Amino acid sequence: MKVSKSTKVLKLLVVGAFALSATTVPISGAIANTPNLGAKCTDEGVNTGTTSRSLVCVKTGAGELRWARVKLSSSGQSPVSASRAPSGSIEFHHWRGEDRTVFDSIIAKFEAANPGVKVTQVIKDSTSYQATALTTIRSNPKAAVFTTFRGGQFNDFFKANMVVDISSQRFVKNNVIQSALAPATVAGKVYGIPYQSLFNNPLYNADMFAKRGWKVPKNWTQLLEFCKTAKSAGIIPMAWPAGTRGNAGQILNSFLMNSAPDLATIEQRVVDIESGKADLNSAWFKDMASKYKQMNDAGCFPNNVTGYNDSVAPVDFATGKAAIYPTGSFGISSVTKANPDMKGKIKMFGMITTDDKPLYEGITNNTFILSVNPKSNSRDQQIARAFISFLAQSNIAQEYAIGTSQHTSIVNVDYSANVDLLNVSDIMGKKLLLAPRFLFLNVAQVRDPMEDALIAIGGGADVNKTLTDTSAKIKQNLGK
Repeated sequence: MKVSKSTKVLKLLVVGAFALSATTVPISGAIANTPNLGAKCTDEGVNTGTTSRSLVCVKTGAGELRWARVKLSSSGQSPVSASRAPSGSIEFHHWRGEDRTVFDSIIAKFEAANPGVKVTQVIKDSTSYQATALTTIRSNPKAAVFTTFRGGQFNDFFKANMVVDISSQRFVKNNVIQSALAPATVAGKVYGIPYQSLFNNPLYNADMFAKRGWKVPKNWTQLLEFCKTAKSAGIIPMAWPAGTRGNAGQILNSFLMNSAPDLATIEQRVVDIESGKADLNSAWFKDMASKYKQMNDAGCFPNNVTGYNDSVAPVDFATGKAAIYPTGSFGISSVTKANPDMKGKIKMFGMITTDDKPLYEGITNNTFILSVNPKSNSRDQQIARAFISFLAQSNIAQEYAIGTSQHTSIVNVDYSANVDLLNVSDIMGKKLLLAPRFLFLNVAQVRDPMEDALIAIGGGADVNKTLTDTSAKIKQNLGK
């Protein structure tokens, strides 16, 4: 498989896009001295938040560490207000069914501010959306604003000329955290706003852990021992939704992040598999796959896990049947919707799959990329841009964040009204990697069968046979 120039650019850009926010930590207890502009600080790179008043610890020309202003947006200027929209109707396509009610409220405000405008949500589940969105949106000019997943799906839309360059829009330059734009940036041009800042790490029931005296696993041995302990107590250790590929694949990020001595090696291994130069029987991949089997053997997963989907998993976690829900911060809203009493009891940890010193301690991601449909007429594109600019207002992004328990990439958002967002924010102080699962850009021919193989192994399938059979399938898919 020949790797295109645009694909190479994307591969470079999608790694480390969350560099600024990944070092954000809560001020209380995490920073030794009180942050004041120009005052001394102790931890280079640490910053106090994602507002225009935030500070970052930087080294001066004299070699001292001092607090300085964070330049959050690409312009460094104050956020701009939303654009006005002409009258007309458009569709907003996405996969977040759990966000429907919050978006209904936001859309109502947008329509009130722009008389004569109508925005209709069109929502599919995440698996269907990844499979059909490009075809659906390309043939539907009314789908003027839509979202894509970071990595493979965005790359597919880009190669199909199905995203509009919005680099010149002031709300892009002024209202969005600069580092968060990388997954939708190609050759210096911005083709969408990744609205969500995710943390793709397991959620755990902090109340359950405290009452049972359990310690959060900090390495591979501790993780397997925890699984055995929880299972012996009659608790599902990990409510892994293996029957839903989209969320089953989230733990792949954790397995990949410490699978090599450095990031460049991880990237090259992905390229080798996607190009057909290497297959799933490579020693490093077989080692990773074998750990899925070890988790199954240790009882980490529910019985018959390959049929255990994301309708059941968050409910089991929410009702205390499971100790861990290994997806990410985006799963909080599903959990608290299933059981409101879980609010304030959810925390997050980095899933470490090695007993050596880890290269990375957790995963971050920027996705839910908001883009404009080039097939839409000029009026509908104008409405779409205005709607995205409306979503990029701090008060609107805050409504979205608080209502969905989801961090966003917009400047000046205050998360204090949502205890669950605050409770998982301590992961920001760790050394995080931008989700490497999405380095696999060939979703249908490579990533999907690869993930299906890992799911099968996590369900107890033979490692060697599964990897050999799947390697042959991928080879055939690639025409090798």
